[in-house]
This record gives sequence, C-alpha cells and structure tokens, in this order.
Amino acid sequence: MHICSIACHIQNLAMNYNILDLFMKENDAWEDMISRQKVELPLLDKMITGIMEEMKMKDHSKRVFTHLRQEMEVQEKQMEDLERELQKQQDFLERQRRQLGEDPYSINTFFSQKILRERIKDVEKNFVELKCNYLNYIATI
Repeated sequence: MHICSIACHIQNLAMNYNILDLFMKENDAWEDMISRQKVELPLLDKMITGIMEEMKMKDHSKRVFTHLRQEMEVQEKQMEDLERELQKQQDFLERQRRQLGEDPYSINTFFSQKILRERIKDVEKNFVELKCNYLNYIATI
C-alpha cells in the first residue's frame, strides 16, 4: 500500500507540473512569432527606403518616412526587450520545474506569465499597426 501512495504522489506531481510545461510551450511559440516579425521589419524598411530613393521626397513625405522609421526602431527595441523577458520567464519556469517541492500553481508563476502575456499582446498590436501604416503609406505614394 505504501508503494501505491508513492506512485500516486509521483503521478500527481507530474500532473501538477503540466501547467509549467504548457507555459513553456506558450513562450516558445511567442519567441518564434517575435523572430518571424523581426525579420519582417527590415524588409518593410528596405521596401519603403527603395521607393523613397527613387522618388524626390517632398517635406511631408520626408516627415512621414522619418516618423515610420522611428516607430520601426521603437518596435525593434520592444521586440528585443520582449525576447529578454521571455528568456527570463523560461528560466524561471525551468527553475520551478526542477524544484519538486515547490507549488507549480503558485501565484508568482501565474502572475509572471500573465504580465508577460499582456506585454506580448501589446507588442503584437504595435507590430500589426506599424505594418499597416507602412503598407498604407506605400500605397499612397
């Protein structure tokens, strides 16, 4: 009977740590998304820069172009910061995963994942808006 209770305890621990595994998989998917988006930013910039070099830019066009470029730099910085935050969170989850005595459902785990998730949503929204602005600007010139 003692062996059965140990086996049940081990099974419960494994089930409890599923949440950490799910968070880690979620973070891996976000890292992949950010990596793909970071590749798109220079392509957008290259496209608009090529168009601008072919045209004689008016003052208004220069201001818009400069603004878009600044926004792209901000977006790139946010993505780099987010990549570091994701890595810190992955390290935190991995440490919790190794500490069998710790509660994987602790408030710190959920709170830190929720904060990161909200941050990612903001960066994703900014990326989509920036990409739309770039494409709309290209369509108007």
